[in-house]
Amino acid sequence: MPWGRKPRTCSMSISPSSPSGISSPLSVSADYFDGRSAKAHPVVLTLADGVLSLRGDTLQRDEAITTLRVSEPMGAAPRLISFPDGAHCEVRDHAGMAALLAASHYRDSWVVRLQERWRWAAASIVITVATVFAGYYWGLPAASEWIAYQVPDKVLAQMGSSTLRLLDRAFFEPSKLPEAKQQALRDAFERMTTPGDAKPRYTLYFRDSKDIGANAMALPDGTIVVTDQLVALAAHDEEILAVLAHELGHLNRRHALRMLIQGSIVAFAVTWYMGDVRSVAASLPTLLLQARYSRNHEREADEFGAAMLKINGMSPRRLAEMLGKLEASHRANRTKAGEQQSGKEKGKDGEAAPAATRGGISDYLASHPATRERIDALNRDGQ
Repeated sequence: MPWGRKPRTCSMSISPSSPSGISSPLSVSADYFDGRSAKAHPVVLTLADGVLSLRGDTLQRDEAITTLRVSEPMGAAPRLISFPDGAHCEVRDHAGMAALLAASHYRDSWVVRLQERWRWAAASIVITVATVFAGYYWGLPAASEWIAYQVPDKVLAQMGSSTLRLLDRAFFEPSKLPEAKQQALRDAFERMTTPGDAKPRYTLYFRDSKDIGANAMALPDGTIVVTDQLVALAAHDEEILAVLAHELGHLNRRHALRMLIQGSIVAFAVTWYMGDVRSVAASLPTLLLQARYSRNHEREADEFGAAMLKINGMSPRRLAEMLGKLEASHRANRTKAGEQQSGKEKGKDGEAAPAATRGGISDYLASHPATRERIDALNRDGQ
C-alpha cells in the first residue's frame, strides 16, 4: 500500500516530521532485498523528515515515504516495505516497526484494527457464516427460480426429449393400458380449467414400469409421465386427475428445472450459454427419480392442484386420498425390496437388487416428503 495514502489493505496518515518539527530518531533493523537476487542485506531503517533511510555495510539508500508500500501485520510474518523499483525490506522486529510507524503518525486501517480484537474477529466469522447460509438458503433458490424462467423453450424441449428417451431405455416399457383408457384420461384432463390466466403447456404420456412402480413425474419441457401402476392404484379417474393437477402445479412453477439448476447452477449456466444441454439432460432422469422436492415446492404444487380441483367441481380430498394410497404402496414396495435384498444377501442368488428399488426411490412418495402433513392440509382444504 502506498505509504501516506489509503491503500486497499491498510491505510496510514503520515506526517513528514513529528509535531514539534524535529525528525524522529527511532530506528529498526531489517533485511533488504534488491529485487534482482535472493541475497539479504542487513540494514538499519530510520525515518525522518518524510524520508526513509537505509544504512548497511555496503548499502545506503534514501526514499520518500510517499512512494513506499507497507504490508499490514500478519501474525509473526515479517512486515514488508516495498520500493518502486521492486526492492523490498523485511522487518521482523514488530515492536520496533510499530514504534517507527507510530512516530510518523501512521495508523492501520480500521479493518486491520478490528482484526486485532478477538471479539470483532469472532463477529466477522459469524457474519461470514450467516451470509453464506443466507446465500444458500435464500439466494440460491431465488437465483434458480429467476434462471428457470429465462431458459428458452428450445432448450427445454431438448432437455425433455433427451430425458424421456433415457427414461424409456432405463426404466420404462410401453404402457399396457388400453388406448381408449389413455385417451379418456387425456380428454378429461384437457377439459379441466386451471387456476390463473393460462394453462401450462403439457403433454401426457403413459408408461409401464415394475421397477419404478406407482409414479408420476413432470419433465422441464412440459412432459408428464404417469405409470400404469399409478392408474391401477386409483379407485376412479378423479384420483388420477388430482395427481395430474399436482404435477401441472410443478410445471407451472418450473420446480424440476429449478431443482436441477440449484443442484448444478454453474454447470447448467455454462451449458445453457454454450447451447449444449446434453450433459445436463443426461443427469436429469436420476435427479427426477431421486429428487426430494422442498416443502415449499410441494406446498405450491398442492395449492395449485387443490385450486384446480375446486374450480372443476372436485374436492382436494381426491389428491389426499391418492397420496394415502401412494404412501401405503411405497411402504409395501420398501418392505418387499428389503425382503428380496435380505434373501439375496443370504446367497439365494448373486445379483443385487435393482437400482430403481433400492433406497426407497421406486415410487411417487420417494420424491414427495412430509406426506402426512400434506394429506391433512388437503383434507382441511376439502372440507
